[in-house]
Amino acid sequence: MEIRMGSKKGTVLSGIDPVLAEIQQRLRARPKEWLQALQRNPGNFADLEQEIHGAFAQMADQVVAGLLAEATADSAFAEAAKKK
Repeated sequence: MEIRMGSKKGTVLSGIDPVLAEIQQRLRARPKEWLQALQRNPGNFADLEQEIHGAFAQMADQVVAGLLAEATADSAFAEAAKKK
């Protein structure tokens, strides 16, 4: 099974490792951006909180997609799923 991120034309995932690497990269950069945004505009905290929640929800979706890509790389997974 081919798992893509974002859309039908998105990047094809090969497994969980590339997803985790991308998430780790984002987690190194994003907190700095969020801190700067909060320092620039403390009154915008509620919007920033929503942005952070959204970012983590997206990362969770990416982890699930990576797991699915890795699990379905073997054709036995698809056969087992058809039996249910």
